[in-house]
Amino acid sequence: MGTITSARVMKDLKSGVSRGFGFVCYSSPEDATRAVNEMNGKLISGKPIFVALAQRRDVRRAQLEAQHNQGRGNAPGQPGMMRGPM
Repeated sequence: MGTITSARVMKDLKSGVSRGFGFVCYSSPEDATRAVNEMNGKLISGKPIFVALAQRRDVRRAQLEAQHNQGRGNAPGQPGMMRGPM
């Protein structure tokens, strides 16, 4: 799917337990887009994962609020962030 340059699972600072999401960096934007297209919605341990290009928290929150306000709360997000069991 491409060359991964870094990967990080986000963990709770106190317990060290995974928070259920992480970030993966690819060597090129094309590799990242391919990963999003091929991995979003795949099942891992029986659960679908959400994969999208990373966004700042405030930008993502504003996007989700806008979708919710339009009655489209289930619309797909932007195509690097992986969310799922880690």
